This record gives sequence, structure tokens and C-alpha cells, in this order.
Amino acid sequence: MLDILRRLPAEPVPLPMIDSLNKNGVYYPPDNTEDEATIYSLVDANDSILRIEMTFESGQKGFYRSELRRFKIQADEYLVIYSTVSGLPIAFEGTITSYTLKKGIALKDENSPLPLDLGIIDFVKPNTPDSIITKYRQFSNHCFELIHYGNNICYVLHENFEYYGIDKSWLLGNRIEFLFDKGRFKKSRPFFGPED
Repeated sequence: MLDILRRLPAEPVPLPMIDSLNKNGVYYPPDNTEDEATIYSLVDANDSILRIEMTFESGQKGFYRSELRRFKIQADEYLVIYSTVSGLPIAFEGTITSYTLKKGIALKDENSPLPLDLGIIDFVKPNTPDSIITKYRQFSNHCFELIHYGNNICYVLHENFEYYGIDKSWLLGNRIEFLFDKGRFKKSRPFFGPED
């Protein structure tokens, strides 16, 4: 999967980083200092998934995560989904990009097979008051998780509403699954996962 990451034309992953992750499982950027030292770690990898995490060894709270997932379309042709999530544990943002990999050549897809316009509104019941939606937005975040939840890609609402005394009764769930079937993704309704 690191070799596929190397082939993605629009992803700015330095080759020394890919080589170091492949050889050692970790990468220390050359511009690290005593005050700001980061480490990139190869957390999960096999022939269809890849997860790289960046953390600070110097104590800062920021993080970066990139995930890569490959789905077979037909012989010698794959759909490759690449996502990044970065920021702070309570305030982060992500991107998601898709590619078609055919005979070893990756081409960026013009149209994403996953919806890119998901947000808090997808997790709440119809007729939820605007004031509740605003409060939910202020105390939550959401992003795609490519590999953490098993075989399906999930769009996950990350929240800690109980801590802030926020009523969760307007939520339909905190997860939306996307099942890849016959070359396309099927979207589930929002639900609460068993461990959530």
C-alpha cells in the first residue's frame, strides 16, 4: 500500500517518508527541533489498507492521520480512497480523495464515489431546532474513517455531549456506513455503533 501511496499524483507525501516508513515503520522529519519534534508511524498496513499517524514527541496536542483503502473493481483495476484528518482532538478537519488505479497507474477521479457534503445535519432528526444543530456543531466534529470500523468506510460523528451536559435526544446516530458493492458505495442510515 505504501507503493500505491507513492503513485497517487495529487498527494504530497515525500518519498523519504515513504521509504523510511517502509523500512523502519517510522519517519522523523529532518526539520524536527527540540521544541517541536514529530514522528510519523505506520500503524496499520496490509494489501488493501494503510494508516499513518503523526504525533508530537515534544508534547503538543496536534495530530495528523492519513488512511488509504483499496477496493477491487475488476482484474487489474481498483478504486483507491485516500483521506487525511488533522488538527486538535476537539477541532479537526479532513479531506478525502478518490483515484482509479489501473495497471499500476493512478488517476484522480473527477467525481467522488463518496458524498463530500456530509455534516452534522446528516446525524440529526428531521425538524431538529436550529439552536440544537448550532450547539451540536460547536461541540462535535465529524470525518470519514476508512479502516477503524472494519470492512466498511464510516462517516463518524465525534462528540462528548454528556461531558458538556448537551441533550443527545435529537441524534439519529453517530455513524453512517458506506458498503462497497458492485463498484459503488451504498449509504446506511445513521445509527449508534455497538461500542459507542
